[in-house]
Amino acid sequence: MKGIRIKIIIFFVAYLSFIALNTGMFWWNVVSLRDRLIVMDNFHELLSDILEIRRYEKNFMFYPEPGSLKEVVIYLDKAENDAAQLKNKIEEIAGPVEYQAFMKNMNDYKMQLSLLADGAPGDLVKTRTLGSSMVQKAQNLLTLKKKRIHDALIRIQYIPMAVMVSLAMLITVIFYWQTKKVFGRLGYVQQAAEGVARGDYDTINKIRSDDEISRLMRSAFSNMAAELESRQHQLIESRKLISIGTLASGIAHELNNPLNNVSLTADTMLEEFEDLEQDEAKEMLNDIINEIGRASLVVKNLLDFSREGEHLMCSISVTKLINETSKLVANQLKLDKISMRTDIPEDIPNIKGDLNSLQQVFINLIINADHAMTEGGSLSISVRSTSKGFVRFDVADNGCGMTEETIERIFDPFFTTKPVGKGTGLGLSIIYGIIKKHGGYIEVQSELDEGTTFSIYLPEQKEEDIYNDQISGSCN
Repeated sequence: MKGIRIKIIIFFVAYLSFIALNTGMFWWNVVSLRDRLIVMDNFHELLSDILEIRRYEKNFMFYPEPGSLKEVVIYLDKAENDAAQLKNKIEEIAGPVEYQAFMKNMNDYKMQLSLLADGAPGDLVKTRTLGSSMVQKAQNLLTLKKKRIHDALIRIQYIPMAVMVSLAMLITVIFYWQTKKVFGRLGYVQQAAEGVARGDYDTINKIRSDDEISRLMRSAFSNMAAELESRQHQLIESRKLISIGTLASGIAHELNNPLNNVSLTADTMLEEFEDLEQDEAKEMLNDIINEIGRASLVVKNLLDFSREGEHLMCSISVTKLINETSKLVANQLKLDKISMRTDIPEDIPNIKGDLNSLQQVFINLIINADHAMTEGGSLSISVRSTSKGFVRFDVADNGCGMTEETIERIFDPFFTTKPVGKGTGLGLSIIYGIIKKHGGYIEVQSELDEGTTFSIYLPEQKEEDIYNDQISGSCN
């Protein structure tokens, strides 16, 4: 949360800075306009003095009395001093050359008036020309100043509008950017939730942002995924009990045959003990030992399947995986009049995975196929190596099949087409999660009343993985 507080502080400081800058610009424009108005007043006074001088000049032209020009010289001195004080402003508006020309014009005009005021002969035409030029230059200065004031007014009028438009655009961009991030995070939440529901935890790492909210979301989903994975392991173990219950009749039948044989042989030995020859007795004892071994093997396979142990990803022989799984379900299928066929090439490569979990996958598929063939049928498991580095397992039955709508939902948690009491709807979702965890994927093809084929793709074990297992010894 520290980063969020820093971002809020930065945004607040940036906002205050923007307000301060906007206020400062507005204040500067107002002050500048005030100074320009004062200067324009000074230019007006200068022009008024020059026009007053020209009025005296005209009076002199009509009534040529030399004494009447003495007041003109006083006004002219005042105008000259005012122009000198306004030197910087005039040079700023018209340039230094124009200022020098204006002052020379005024000085020449003053010399002509001084000559006329002293009664000396002067050039009246030149005097009038210099006076007109001086008025024109003063008017030009005033016009330029008015133009600058007009430009300043336009800036004062439009700068706040431009600032507000820029602020609105900035807020819009920031809002769009933040909205995009929010929707991106919501999309990530949706994808991650859907991925976790499917058992695909790779979607948790798809968010790339490194801010506090993103880290919090990743942490929350990672914790949820870890908890779900732990619960899934518990669910797999509980599913084993369901599978064992489903296979109980087959297992009982499998155990019943050797136990009956042992019982019959023992009874025979007991009844004929005194008449039995030594070789015959040994043969009967060997039969008892073989039948006990047969029962013991059934119990061992069942215990290996039901044992809850550490889930290790080890090298697994495909032949061993399918054969050991087949032994667990063989009698159940026999009781339900289902023939089972396996097709495993001798050169099929090993896969890497958890034997216990993968056995659970195939037992769930076989039990589902058993339930789909209510009046008996045939089941086949064929294995092939693909060109893309996967081993493909096809579990096919000729049962009732599924509709397209059912196929679209079979991997949803708790979805089932079985009647109440016949299934939990957890089997195929567990299968999906286990296969995904092993780096594989699953495909389904089914036709109503024709049968169903589940195709499971598991990665072939790489040579470096085999070497690492041998070095670590964790799978021995």
